[in-house]
Amino acid sequence: MESSSRAALLQDAIRPTISGNAQVINAGHDVVLHGSSAPPPAGLRDLLRPVSNATHTRAGHVARCDPGTRLKVIAQIKQWLNSLDKRAAICWLSGPAGYGKSAVAQTIAERYAAKGRLLGCFFFLRGAGERSHISRLIPTLAYQISLFVPAVKPLLEKALRDDTDMLGPSVSLAHQFQKLIIEPIHSTTSKVLVFSHLAKQKIFIIDALDECNDKAETAAFIDVLLNAFPGRSYLPFRILLTSRVEEHIRKKLDHSEAHHLDLENFDARSDIQAYFKREFACIFDQNCQMMQRIPKPWPSAKDLTELLDKAGSSFAFAMTLIQFVGGDSMPHKALQQLLESGADSLDPLYKKVLSSASRTAALHHILGTIMILEDNQSISFISSLLNLQYEEVIHELLGVQSIIKIPSHDNQPIMLYHTSLQDFLTIKSRSDQYFIDPPLQHLHLAIHCLKHLAKYTSNDFFEGDVANYASFNWPHHILLGFQRQQCYVDETTMSSLETLIENLLTFQGNTWYNTILTVEVYKKLRMLSCVRDGKDLFQVSYCNFQMVHHTLNMYKTLQGSIITKNLTRLFEQVIDVYEVRVYN
Repeated sequence: MESSSRAALLQDAIRPTISGNAQVINAGHDVVLHGSSAPPPAGLRDLLRPVSNATHTRAGHVARCDPGTRLKVIAQIKQWLNSLDKRAAICWLSGPAGYGKSAVAQTIAERYAAKGRLLGCFFFLRGAGERSHISRLIPTLAYQISLFVPAVKPLLEKALRDDTDMLGPSVSLAHQFQKLIIEPIHSTTSKVLVFSHLAKQKIFIIDALDECNDKAETAAFIDVLLNAFPGRSYLPFRILLTSRVEEHIRKKLDHSEAHHLDLENFDARSDIQAYFKREFACIFDQNCQMMQRIPKPWPSAKDLTELLDKAGSSFAFAMTLIQFVGGDSMPHKALQQLLESGADSLDPLYKKVLSSASRTAALHHILGTIMILEDNQSISFISSLLNLQYEEVIHELLGVQSIIKIPSHDNQPIMLYHTSLQDFLTIKSRSDQYFIDPPLQHLHLAIHCLKHLAKYTSNDFFEGDVANYASFNWPHHILLGFQRQQCYVDETTMSSLETLIENLLTFQGNTWYNTILTVEVYKKLRMLSCVRDGKDLFQVSYCNFQMVHHTLNMYKTLQGSIITKNLTRLFEQVIDVYEVRVYN
């Protein structure tokens, strides 16, 4: 009876459907449907929340190897992947920023995705939200596996519903990797031919591991990977990692069985040459009317050689150079400008790079420090001296990586691709808004040195490379800061110097003196081993301390309008203490 009533009410409807607990009520001319239905269960995508813009199919500009380039690197990765050696289940591709690690990873990902051998990939990017958090890596890889092998999907859904805290912060990466990667793959190995030992090895690609925000978690994840393979008879996949050689990564992988490929060991000159030839040909074709009188080949063999010398092994520099030339309305003149023999030939390129970089105070201080230090220093050294987070220094330098070589190792120095960058930045007529004033930068570094020493608790000696540098060089930076007679120093800087020096001598004077005396003894012992003339320890020590006394005495010249009487008094106090130490 109820069914016939419903049918009568809806007799004029087109293909009506009534399901569940829906109730049909006749309210005059209106028919009202009342009902309730439970929300559909969350799908796997909702459960895992994969980072869609971290895969090889992400939108926007994506770096990849140009045709005919990086062939040797790609061939070695292919050889590793197809190897029968079970111990080399992980391949680590390392290299400095700008050398094309991500381009290689993208190219490998696209090629093996087309061959049906890519299980999953993740391209980290510092400061890009979830792409910089390692907590999103395993869920994203797990979701990609479910797309590659649908039989994995119900296994993942069950694992997540059985343990609702699986993706929470209290669950270890090792447990997640076991439940969301290893066990689902093992459960489907016997059922799916694609995972059998007869099929070709599959691959996971994890790019830019050094761009994860949490170093401790990154190191823990590497342990997870290394522990996933020993003792297992077979796992049907291999893992390609790429990164700079940061210390927390190097310590884990250096002494492991991971296969290591270093991009610095591959000559990129022929690859960059092929890139130049193709890109310059495109620029010529796009401007054929403008350049119809320019003789071919363009650029000439001689000019191409000079461009290759400028680029070195940096694809980032090569790409910036191409963008500069190709973006000009008269490309041939832009190229000629870069090839001119004058010291300022690269100035337009430097301005282009810096105009696209961040204009933060941090970048200005970082660049200023790199420009005026007598010796090239590492990222760790500079971050500690300037009291910046290591990741912040990396982030700022990545914006100028086409003109500054970011080293692949933590303990390697930051280098300029061309020394002309130092001249450009420290000559106002050339750099204009990007100018770095050396005397003022020296004074800022003196302040950073003194602040670094002030952080130490009372000890017999200052320890560490940065502390030793600060101990010896804060007077040096002050001297260079005041060497220009018309140097204007603001009152805040002067006051900071006075306060910091006063505090050093008052609260840490003995620690500072002991540190200098100890290092001088070490230098003296090295000197003794060289001269071999039998001078006794005390005589050489006396000479060394006399040299220190003479050096410090130079600061008596820093008087008048440039330096306050208080600073003069403080330097004289240093000299007086040394006189007591030396002569007593």
